[in-house]
Amino acid sequence: MKHLSSILFISVFLLIYSAVNYYLFVKGYRAVPNKANFRGIYTAVFLFFAIQFILSRMLLFIDTPLLSKITFTLTGVWLAAMLYFFLTAVCVDLIRLADYFFHFLPDLTPYKFKLFSAILVAIASLLLMGNINAKNVKVNNLTLNIAKKSTLSHLKIALVSDVHFGAMIGVKDVQKMLNLIEQQNPDILLLAGDFIDEGVTRKKLNEIIPLFQQFEPKYGKIAVLGNHEYINDIEKSKQIYEQLGITLLIDSVLSIPNAFSIIGRDDKSGDFRNKSQRKPLEELLNEANPDLPLILLDHQPMQLQETARYPIDLHLSGHTHHGQMFPLNRLTSAIFEKSWGYLKINDTHFYISSGFGTWGPPIRLGSRAEIVMLEMRFGSE
Repeated sequence: MKHLSSILFISVFLLIYSAVNYYLFVKGYRAVPNKANFRGIYTAVFLFFAIQFILSRMLLFIDTPLLSKITFTLTGVWLAAMLYFFLTAVCVDLIRLADYFFHFLPDLTPYKFKLFSAILVAIASLLLMGNINAKNVKVNNLTLNIAKKSTLSHLKIALVSDVHFGAMIGVKDVQKMLNLIEQQNPDILLLAGDFIDEGVTRKKLNEIIPLFQQFEPKYGKIAVLGNHEYINDIEKSKQIYEQLGITLLIDSVLSIPNAFSIIGRDDKSGDFRNKSQRKPLEELLNEANPDLPLILLDHQPMQLQETARYPIDLHLSGHTHHGQMFPLNRLTSAIFEKSWGYLKINDTHFYISSGFGTWGPPIRLGSRAEIVMLEMRFGSE
């Protein structure tokens, strides 16, 4: 059943991918002049980018890190380009449809190639800015006053989500992330899922193991699973966390005596892939002292109102990337109660991170990559 659903998903994706590519190819082909083999060059370039997705999938089964990096980058850039070319083409078609009825446009036939070239340059510039923005990681600071008392006066948390270490996000990116975190001198590192993605080679893993071994915050390195850990072999993902010296909480609770507790929920996607539901939040709370500060780690920011009904002081999630690229951030804002940032419901503080890395396109437009530093001050209103 699991393999059948995967095959079905891949088949539907390839069907949509092929249909959109065909639509865009025809639009561009008609705009390119039929002389000096321009259309032949256009066809070759288009096919080169369009097949990168299939090529990148094939290279996952071969240990070729450099080629995988190149093909994954080209695939990601092409997916982003497809999005903006598709939106532009649909807008052009709607304008042409309106002109069919109201005749407000001049004859643009002689300018088709110039308009096509202008659109190409505009989208390429947009993607370049998005790539630069994706690499420009911001450290966001937030101070939270927690009424509950603890033997600690405060707790400094480094929150990171959605690193997507693998084919696209490499060793240098993880090193950059840890360097930025170490500069903040946190008491604890919390990873809110999707740290691991496809394309983690033995070489890459061996290179980041010492990076994590050298970083030892006072209360440790704690993580929960995300949907991508399940997608990319859950057992392998668990082994990677163990090798990195990261404590993985799967429907379990980690308590620092008389100080605070961290509740780590299994990811929602585990319900389908494990064919067993994750533990109810109420059951997990039985393993924690409600009089002490409680921190909940849950990859997907779902059912926030449920969390707020319990004595949880801080709920931390990721998953959304805040859409990663406009206008997808409008979509995530519509789907999730909070797509990114801080929220308070009753006495519960929430923070939904937009993530450190990227998935698919190495591009961010309308969102920022971030590391979140949260200082919890205990015994204060």
